[in-house]
Amino acid sequence: MTEDEKLLLNLKKRKRDALDKVMKEYTPYVSVIIYNIIGNIMTKEDVEEVTADVFVGLWKHADSLDREKGTVKAYLGAAARNCAKNKLRQVSVHQELDEGIATENPEPVAYLEQREKQKQLIHLISTLGETDSELFMRYYYYDEKISKIAKITGMNASTIKTRLARGRKRLKEMLDNEGRRL
Repeated sequence: MTEDEKLLLNLKKRKRDALDKVMKEYTPYVSVIIYNIIGNIMTKEDVEEVTADVFVGLWKHADSLDREKGTVKAYLGAAARNCAKNKLRQVSVHQELDEGIATENPEPVAYLEQREKQKQLIHLISTLGETDSELFMRYYYYDEKISKIAKITGMNASTIKTRLARGRKRLKEMLDNEGRRL
């Protein structure tokens, strides 16, 4: 029995530690998918809310999951995409511009450019590999301390620092190769 099958079985048995394990392992993955869909339109809190909704949905529908149809990761990816799109539908694209928003952002072009750069960076981070992407998301996006990340991932703090440094170097190289600057 594979780890994924064990995880599915434990989810179906409603074992809380199975949900904790899934959340620990797949939160960065789910967050990146959601961010790529709604991150340039909605706030960080909205992304976090949709991420939580995905895991609540997994818990509610654990009984109906079938390992024949795919992996936990595949289910979470599809659920993340669908939840993010549902959230988008809730927001009216044609909302009137709030006067408060207009005064907060006197330069809308600069704001939009910054959001696009953030989206590009998230995409590049996702290409670093699952482990490094998770470290980057936890450290830079969720503002978690290295000691907390080490405890959660079971990695040594100095290993995390090294991987973050190497990842920054790779990101810089990728940006330089594409002739972009963030």
